Amino acid sequence: MDSGQLISYCLQKQDAYEDFPFGDGYIVIKIKSEKKPKGVIFAEIFTLNGEEKFTFGTDSETAEFLRGFYPDVVVRGYHCPPVQARYKSTATLGRLDDETVVKLVDLSYARALTKL
Repeated sequence: MDSGQLISYCLQKQDAYEDFPFGDGYIVIKIKSEKKPKGVIFAEIFTLNGEEKFTFGTDSETAEFLRGFYPDVVVRGYHCPPVQARYKSTATLGRLDDETVVKLVDLSYARALTKL
């Protein structure tokens, strides 16, 4: 799955929309919410060192498991502050199969819904 396909999949989620709070080239997908006017992030898609990346959120145990199961493919969340590092991970697209990427998006979306 490439970044375009990933963005399309994310935007199919209920109340999902694109935002660019970190500038062009760094796409953030959020869930709209009346309770949280700035929305809740569930996916960040960007290119780093020529590779397409995807940052997502899970619970801390799942994050640890994924980082161990996919070493050098799923790592601590890119640019995440320490408080978020336990929950946010960054994956390299193209090094995971499409089914796995979809599951990661779904996990991250479900986690973001709990924050609304």
